[in-house]
Amino acid sequence: MVMRKGYDIEMARVRQVITDMGEKSVVSVSSAISALVSGNPALADLSRQYEKEVDVLYQTMDEELIRTIATQQPLASDLRFIVSSLKIASEIERVADYGNNIAKIVQKKLASLDPEPVKKVAETVRTMGDLASAMLADAVKAYETNDADLATQVIERDSDVNALNKALFRILAETACADLKAQETILQVHTAIRYIERVADRSTNIAEWVFYSATGYRFKEKN
Repeated sequence: MVMRKGYDIEMARVRQVITDMGEKSVVSVSSAISALVSGNPALADLSRQYEKEVDVLYQTMDEELIRTIATQQPLASDLRFIVSSLKIASEIERVADYGNNIAKIVQKKLASLDPEPVKKVAETVRTMGDLASAMLADAVKAYETNDADLATQVIERDSDVNALNKALFRILAETACADLKAQETILQVHTAIRYIERVADRSTNIAEWVFYSATGYRFKEKN
């Protein structure tokens, strides 16, 4: 009984650390998107700092979870949580990388280019970024609270981000055809938008692992 109590405390700590990773990743992504639409390099710096913090937490948690599997012989339900947590931690780490990549585009590419093409799509990019960031925040919340219903809502919102991604691609393509001088800026903005779309994809993946951890079913099997 004492051993089980200690194990439960350890698993609660795992959930808290991965939740902290997720919350830092949300800040990294949202700061990077704000830097993109506003051209504010300080926000890009903030994004990159949080990405570094997520990396440190990920390395610690990855090693700890693998050690737990090897030494604790967890029960089936515990193993489902541990495996899901490993996958979720990896997804969160990749999301933070996307925030860092967007921030680097702002700092190292767009800073020396004409900002007008960015201004033309800024409002739509902001909307898409807000949707993706909210999906990520809710996916992390679903993990923290083991909430399969909230995870399902996250999954269902991915199509909204995809629709905006397609709309932005059309706008950027039309702008590139009309203004050859804007093509380099548009290329960089398009790359950043692809990272935002991937944030939504990874958030969906997180939500699917939360659903599995909470219910024992794969999302596609249950629906």
